Amino acid sequence: MGIIRKLFIGAVVVGAGFFLLCLRQSFCGLSDRNKARAQAHYLMGLFYENRQDFDEAISEYNQAASLDKDIPAILLHTAISHIRKGNLGQARETLERLKALEPEDTQAGLVLALLYASQNQSEKAALEYEKVLKGAAKADPKNIDILKSLATVYYQQKKIEEAIATYRFILDIDKSDYESIFMLGSLLEEKGLRQEAINKFKETLELNPDYPNALNSLGYIYAEEGKNLSEAEGLVKKALVQKPDNAAYIDSLGWIYFKMSRVDQAIEQLERASGMFADPVIYDHLGDAYFKKGISDKAKSAWEKSLELDGRQEKVKEKLNHLRAK
Repeated sequence: MGIIRKLFIGAVVVGAGFFLLCLRQSFCGLSDRNKARAQAHYLMGLFYENRQDFDEAISEYNQAASLDKDIPAILLHTAISHIRKGNLGQARETLERLKALEPEDTQAGLVLALLYASQNQSEKAALEYEKVLKGAAKADPKNIDILKSLATVYYQQKKIEEAIATYRFILDIDKSDYESIFMLGSLLEEKGLRQEAINKFKETLELNPDYPNALNSLGYIYAEEGKNLSEAEGLVKKALVQKPDNAAYIDSLGWIYFKMSRVDQAIEQLERASGMFADPVIYDHLGDAYFKKGISDKAKSAWEKSLELDGRQEKVKEKLNHLRAK
């Protein structure tokens, strides 16, 4: 097939506007003859890629790359075609080449992150997302959506201090962002700074009195501390009005009842929560409620289930050992 014929087919498939964009941006550094040949192979690659004929697409992209191996668009679509064909190793190598060629470009990093995620390499995926989001935040330092995504990635990586700093920076930009205030409170609670967390949850509710996550979190902290239990019950019930089937909220209510010594009600709610979601904390709470009720066999089963879900819980192990020693 001649070059003119290839250009015609490619232009019909992808549209004249895209074709002109490729002319201006991707191939402007080549000689006129090589430019036309590279464009022809590249556009035919897009044609075959759209038809899901990835072998032909890769072949066309490779021929385009042979005229200039460092055109970003060719490398990106070569990698995408390899991914869709299942050649993940070759896709990764191509994306790494693209990243080296265009360090500031986010596309390669995003595709590489998705590739790692598809291979259950969560740490590598998170690292790529972090790099992309840092670059995006540098380019647009007051974009709150980008900053929130970066904070989320930090949390997933267990970089709690970085996540906290990012949320504080967001709040310097917009002090009324109640979601960021809530997330900052949650991170402070995770660090054991409970009073600071309580203050942030209260601040969240001042801005949005019906925000269910803050209602539940504040009620749960009160239950953990064994204080303001009537207020805690009201907070969690208010959250449940909005999300009646949220297992975490139901667990919170059951735990509040446990702390109020309303054991039958606690068991009712905790059994319901455990039936909705298999969570080690819920089963730990349920075990405590069964034990307080004097149902030792069920307490043992609940604590064993809790450890099955998370074997690192030393306090649950101590409870089981104490029960078995009786």
